[in-house]
Amino acid sequence: MTKNNTYNIPVSCLCSIYRETILSEFIIAIDSIMIQKYIPNEIVIIVDGYIKKDIKMFLEFIKTDEIFKIYKIKKNKGLGFALNYGLKKCTNSIVARFDTDDINLQNRLKIQYDLIKKNSNLSIIGSNVFEYNEKIKTCKIKKVPLNHKEIFKSYMFRNPINHPTVMFKKDDILKVGSYKNLNLFEDYELWLRCIKNKLMILNIEKPLVAMKRESLLNKRSGTKYINYELNFLKEVLKIKTIKKIYIPFYILRIIMRITPLRLSKLISYLDFNRENSNFDILIEIDNIKKNQFSYSKKYEDSKYNFF
Repeated sequence: MTKNNTYNIPVSCLCSIYRETILSEFIIAIDSIMIQKYIPNEIVIIVDGYIKKDIKMFLEFIKTDEIFKIYKIKKNKGLGFALNYGLKKCTNSIVARFDTDDINLQNRLKIQYDLIKKNSNLSIIGSNVFEYNEKIKTCKIKKVPLNHKEIFKSYMFRNPINHPTVMFKKDDILKVGSYKNLNLFEDYELWLRCIKNKLMILNIEKPLVAMKRESLLNKRSGTKYINYELNFLKEVLKIKTIKKIYIPFYILRIIMRITPLRLSKLISYLDFNRENSNFDILIEIDNIKKNQFSYSKKYEDSKYNFF
């Protein structure tokens, strides 16, 4: 047990930050991990190129805490490159991903760690997520297929894992080639390779992460995303992680990137994988900020005073 009445578990939490990272969101993401009863013994932060001055100041503030391992990449290389680099820096055999604008909910690491340690055949474990909007105070659940059989049935049609919720065995991910630099598709392409290599995957029904969304619609639309889709399609066809018979489906995905907003709204409305939730994520955020052991509180009280 640590001095704050918490327990360390042998998990490396991995994230990447870059020029668009927002300080207040980053600190809340860190706090959502660190104020829990079960915390990791290592948080690996990859600085992917240029970052803003306020982020630099916060990194200086936390680097005296030995739990944080901060590594810098001189020029921005992209998320896939940064995560591949960071994964090799993790010292634990089990790694948990987290995004710097999301909130890890109570006992996320403990729940996943216990399951992955209990099942020697399990390589990857994720969960459903809450998607919330602070402005209009809405919160919905983004669901994923749960067991390995359901994942195998659906992986050709959709990403079967919510990336910010994932915990995995480091060696298993490295053996299949780790992350590649495929903009927006770093995780999906990796899971396809994992499935091809017969790694066992499981998702937990209980949402373990809350993801902030300015709009609950898919924001990844427009002509600039077509190239990302095409690069992804070329890669998965090259290494044969999808069958050619599914090409029309992926072409349809590309077409949907440029659909009119009204049609996008209709598609979102008909999305049966989302449902209303009474979870009040705004209260959760407020409680994190007020916690006496939070970095929000410590940094607010320090000479940096970012609030």
